[in-house]
This record gives sequence, C-alpha cells and structure tokens, in this order.
Amino acid sequence: MKKIYSIMLVVIMTTCGLYAQTRVYYNNFEDGAKDATVVGSGQFVDETTQGFGKVFHNAVDGEAIRTNYLLLPSSVLSGSEIATNKELSICFWVHKGTNTERYWNPIFAAYGSAPNATGVNEYPMLALQFRMEASINLAGWTDLKWPENVNYDGNPTKYTEYNHNLFNVTWLDDSNWHFFTATFAETSVKMYVDGVVQNAWTCDGTKGRSVNGLFTNGSELDYVCLGGNQAWNWGDKDPAFKFDDVAIYANALTVEHINGLMTAKANSLSNATLQLNELGEVVATTYLTLTGSCAGNDYQLLVPGIYIAQMTYRNGVVKSVKVVKD
Repeated sequence: MKKIYSIMLVVIMTTCGLYAQTRVYYNNFEDGAKDATVVGSGQFVDETTQGFGKVFHNAVDGEAIRTNYLLLPSSVLSGSEIATNKELSICFWVHKGTNTERYWNPIFAAYGSAPNATGVNEYPMLALQFRMEASINLAGWTDLKWPENVNYDGNPTKYTEYNHNLFNVTWLDDSNWHFFTATFAETSVKMYVDGVVQNAWTCDGTKGRSVNGLFTNGSELDYVCLGGNQAWNWGDKDPAFKFDDVAIYANALTVEHINGLMTAKANSLSNATLQLNELGEVVATTYLTLTGSCAGNDYQLLVPGIYIAQMTYRNGVVKSVKVVKD
C-alpha cells in the first residue's frame, strides 16, 4: 500500500534543493511486519491520528525486560552505502502508547546476537535510550552521556545524572506523536525530537570518542531491535510505545531533511485520492525525485523511495503530491 501526501509548492521547492538521501530500510507498517519479526506481545494496530494508519504497538501486554520489540532484518546496518558514506541515521515516529515508565527505557538497540541463556545482551552493541543518550561498543567503546555533550561547560557541580543539559525524559508526556532522529557521522552524533537537537556530541576518532565502528563493522550488528531489548544486564523495561515509519538512512540527516519528512507526514491525507478526483480525470503523471530530476511516468517501474508526483488534470490543473513507494 502506498501513502500519498499533499504538499504545497513552497515545500516542493525547498525539498528539491536538498541532496538525495540513501534510505536503506523503511517500514510504515501498513502491511504489518513485512520483513521484520515481532518479538513478545507487540501488535499492529489502527491509529486514529490522521496520516498514521497502522502503527506498531510495542508491548500490548505491558512493559517487561528484554521481552518486547520489533526485530528488523539483520542486514539493515551492514549496507555498503553506510560504510562508504560513513554516515547513518535512524528515525521513526513514536507515541507513549500505554507505557507507564518513561525514563530509562531503551528505544532502539542492535547487537551481534539475541540475549544469551541468562537473558543478557553482550558485545557488540548500539543502544539508544529514551532519555536521549547512547552507547556504542563496536570496534571500540563510546558512551555518549552528559559530560561529553557539546554544551557541557566543565562544571560538574551544575549537573547530576538526573538533572543536566539536554537530558530529556518528558518529551512524550503530552501524548502526541513525535519524530525521533539519531544521526551519526565521523565527527558528530546528534539526537533530535521533532527536528530540534536535544543532545549532541563531537567525535575526534580517539578512544572513547569514536563511532567509526558503525561504519567499519556494521555487519556485526545483525540483531536489530526497535522499541526495546535493553543492553547488558540493566533492568530497564521495554516500553509500550507506539511506532510508525521506521527508517534507516546511509546519511546523517540534516534539520532540513528531518523537517521535510515531518512536513510530508503532517500533510498526509487519508482521503487524498477522493480530493484529487474532484479536480477531474488525471491525463498525465510525471514522477520526480526529491532533487527534482525525472524518475519516469510509470509508478510500477519506480524503485522504492520518496517521489513528487506531478499530475496534470483534464481541466488543465497541475497538482503535486508526495508519494512514498515501499
């Protein structure tokens, strides 16, 4: 099933000015798990919020430790594009769902294998926490916490582990959907909520200050989990969040890219086809890439990705909409 998004001309012009992004994985859950696997009590449910359709509820039976998550295909972090570009972005929409504990929850994690016989995850590891911190143990250990944050001023008396710069544990409390993005490059890591940086770190490639293992050894992370599977022997529960539009890019998305994705979602219409038909019969359609180049006139021949469809109607009206082909 394809999702169609209405989009204003000014947004099209802004989007076409961006360089092309390489998306290596995407699932909007309209067709369920597809090539992913539900572990635990997760279910695909209908969401009433306009533009979301079916979403993944991570833990219908409630929170539990290393029990509920969506296991993504094993190859999503091992592509040659990530290794070549030396960049990576992980993004998705998230809602608090029925979760009751929102503090230390894992939100995305990847390992070399499933939890061992004692229920513990081991090296290698990529862990993204709900509280906007991260840990990478892959060709070297890097812990991205508050003292390493770019805004830390060297005065530890101003901070504690529970009250410091950009340590955010309330961003889902309003019961709205929010867009989470984590970007990795050789020299920086950033975490965004709704296109606004919440935490950022500078990496210089030295011990404890490098994420290059994600680019050189990404193939070791073949047990990739959305929504849980806590690292090591930590007792933090898998959340009962709801998720939509999980995507992985072989690029470090910019604020402009993130805002473009958010705009497309915000303008999505469940009755888009009905509204467009009110303009009359479509006599010609041309599909453009986000950089403005022509991708062809046949939807079925397009490779999966995001396009701008320029439709000419019999009455002469030309209308552009954003189309996502899975």
